[in-house]
Amino acid sequence: MEMVLLRNLKDYESLPLTKWNIRQPPEDDEMREVADASWQLDLVLVPGLAFTTAGERLGRGRGYYDAFLASCSADVAVVALAFDEQVVEQVPAGEKDFRVRRVVSPTKS
Repeated sequence: MEMVLLRNLKDYESLPLTKWNIRQPPEDDEMREVADASWQLDLVLVPGLAFTTAGERLGRGRGYYDAFLASCSADVAVVALAFDEQVVEQVPAGEKDFRVRRVVSPTKS
């Protein structure tokens, strides 16, 4: 998985949908700029299955976001958007699991 630059909403909407109804660049898309640690990111929104208020995140187990976030500056705000039901007391977390700075849900932030 590679993070790519999306300059605006139109750029995002131009991405094709996968069979899972997720927008992502095609495999042969060599025109898009790939994100790396040198970018001046201010904010990264991360998905997950569940989160704790301490910022622990349960993903899908592949470590894609953990690896990318570990390469980012410590100044980047890493935020998870969640439904209230996704904010739980505890999730399995290890040393390499990256914690989000903040979990925002309809009633918890």
